This record gives sequence, structure tokens and C-alpha cells, in this order.
Amino acid sequence: MRLIIAILFIVLCVNVSTAQQRTKQERKYNYQLYLPKNYNTDSLKGKEWPLIIYLHGRSIRGNNLEKLNRYGLPNLVAKGMNFPFIIASPQCPGDRNWDTDNWFTPMFSELKTKYRIDPHRIYLTGMSMGGCGVWSLAMDFPNMFAALIPLCGGGNPKGADKIKNIPVWAFHGTLDHVVPMGQTEQMVNALEKINGKVKFTKVRGVGHGLQKVYEDFSIYDWLLHHVKH
Repeated sequence: MRLIIAILFIVLCVNVSTAQQRTKQERKYNYQLYLPKNYNTDSLKGKEWPLIIYLHGRSIRGNNLEKLNRYGLPNLVAKGMNFPFIIASPQCPGDRNWDTDNWFTPMFSELKTKYRIDPHRIYLTGMSMGGCGVWSLAMDFPNMFAALIPLCGGGNPKGADKIKNIPVWAFHGTLDHVVPMGQTEQMVNALEKINGKVKFTKVRGVGHGLQKVYEDFSIYDWLLHHVKH
């Protein structure tokens, strides 16, 4: 059973990684939005805020935004945790993956119109299918993101040159039987060969569930350290 699941996820990640080979239609995806608690304070009315885009995994697909609260950043927001970012968490429809449509352009256009977003501090993270989506979306929009954090998801190493200048911090569990760690390793190796800005954390003794990575605020400090010029 584990082998079948792993094969399905490898196929999924391969599909995600070929985004740049197809012309995708724009389609609006629903999303959750988090604003920092002091976003609307008078003293910060003119402040532009960093933006994190969070991509969920395969089991969260659908048309019910409440499903996003099961794990990851939306789960921490639902528990009352505060962040110094605007966080946008789109939901992928049940019959699609993050590669199927161009959902990013309409969502980002709406976000930058409605909210004060710092264009130099736009970050992308996700896990499982969302980790695959991080790699592929960054390759589709290589000039958009200041830094990436993909968790337990693979990409297309042939596209590594497109993101060689984007700082990447990748995570993968050493006991992952759903998406083999080699999926991340091949991306890291491809970036290292071209002097990409990548580091890799192998989470020892952990399988596919890397939710706790999002509870470690050092990753957010790392993101904020990176500014796109």
C-alpha cells in the first residue's frame, strides 16, 4: 500500500514539475487570508507587509476552506498564533493539483490591490503536494519570490537554473514512505551543481508529517532575512 501511495505522489510531483511546458488558463481559487493583528493600527497605516503564500497537501483539496485548518500554517492561525506576515492560503480544487491552472496571477492581483504587500518580501511554502507546488510555481514565476521553503515535495531538476538565485530551505523526513526523500535530494543536488542558494534539512526519524516545522519560528526569521532586490 505504501508503495502505491509513493508512486501516486511521484507521478503527482512529476506533473507539477512540467508546468512550464504547458499554457495554463487563469482560474480563481478560493483562499484563506490572515492579516497581522496590528495591520490596521493607525501608526502602521502606510506599512507594507511581507506575504507568505502557503500551499496545502493533496488531502485538503476541495471547496471547503475549513479543511485547510487541519495542519500547516492555517492550523496555527486557527489556534491563535500571531505572525508578522500576511498569509494567503489558497485551496486547490479536488480534481486539480497546483500545476493545473494559473491560479497565482488572479490571486496575487487581487491581494496586491486590496492589501499593503511588500513586493520585495513575497515568500512561498508548502508541504507534500504543496511542496511540489512550491518548486513548480517558483519556476513559473522566478522573479516573484524572495525565498522558498518546500516541505516533502519534489520538482523538476531540469528547471533548477530558473530558480538558482532564489534562496531555498528544503525539508524532508528521513522515514517518508509517501514522497521519497530522494525527490527533494535531486532538487537540492541540481541547485548545488549550479551554485544555487539552497540548504537542506533532513528531519531524522520523521515520516511524511512535517507539520511541526511550521511551529519553529526560526524558519520565519530566515524568510525575513531575504529580500528580493
